[in-house]
Amino acid sequence: MSEVRVAVIGTGLIGRQRAEALGRISGAALAATIDPFVPESDSLAGVPHYATLAEAPVDGFDAAVVAVPHDLAVELASTVLRAGRPVLIEKPLATTATEARSLEALAGTVPIPSFVGYNYRYLPAVRELLRRVAAGEFGELRSADMIVGHGGHPNSAEGWKLDPVRAGGGVLLDPGVHLLDLLLQLAPSVTCASIEATRGFWPTGIEEDVAATFRDGRFIATLRVSHIRWVNTFRVEVFGEDGYAIAEGRGSNYGPMTLRLGRRWAWTDDASIGQRESEELHDFGDRNDSLRDELADVIAIWRGAGDAPAVHPATMHEAAGVTELCEQLYGRMS
Repeated sequence: MSEVRVAVIGTGLIGRQRAEALGRISGAALAATIDPFVPESDSLAGVPHYATLAEAPVDGFDAAVVAVPHDLAVELASTVLRAGRPVLIEKPLATTATEARSLEALAGTVPIPSFVGYNYRYLPAVRELLRRVAAGEFGELRSADMIVGHGGHPNSAEGWKLDPVRAGGGVLLDPGVHLLDLLLQLAPSVTCASIEATRGFWPTGIEEDVAATFRDGRFIATLRVSHIRWVNTFRVEVFGEDGYAIAEGRGSNYGPMTLRLGRRWAWTDDASIGQRESEELHDFGDRNDSLRDELADVIAIWRGAGDAPAVHPATMHEAAGVTELCEQLYGRMS
């Protein structure tokens, strides 16, 4: 396949970013946009725009990005897959394990693989952290602490993401699945030891603040997700027996993306400095190109460019595992 013609279904915040990224990815082209709530006059110039997927000619695109609210995603992705086209569907793939595994099975009938948009893997600090974990640089992993907090705004309750019917859940499902995905990349066999949640600020009934702990042998992890933190926050800390990594920030109002790397007791090499002074610091700045970088790897795989790298787009199987874990946590949530 010399060039992948991609239809973008849903042109909200994420869909528009995906569509615009296609113009900066070699071997890819934006074939069409599809969104019933966006008039043609507001669509991206130069490509056909359709109100519904049914109006778009199947032979007019080779693959599709599905970037719509959770309650619409499964049906639209299924339609594309049944037409024999692969998809990049934005997380969480589905809101139930049954739907997720059904989509995984359907995607398996298409010769070209499909993927799920877990772009936190592609934040540069996180990508480097995962690469070093995979290389064994920190030794046996002993702990991880992850947190994502949304500041929100006074009208947050009016959006679909805080609607438990349309979203399928609260902050554990979105954005919490991003952290669950990263956790399973670090320790695929973790099980939940405890989970607590609170509700009541947003008048929608969703869980607003979640704290959970996980265990796998000698590895312990904590996970915090909040929509009442008031300041946007993202941080992942990973500690092994030989060293550690601390990734922070997502760019923009989440702060610059940085990665601190340290060795166990590095201060013993030079008594004039402390542990913090011995760290290796990487500053990736404020520009977040994770959506583009993730999509570029998806396009490369769709074009048959070989095996995925160590840090790769989330497969349907991996994403279905995240959905299963999320469903288990909802079953235990107080």
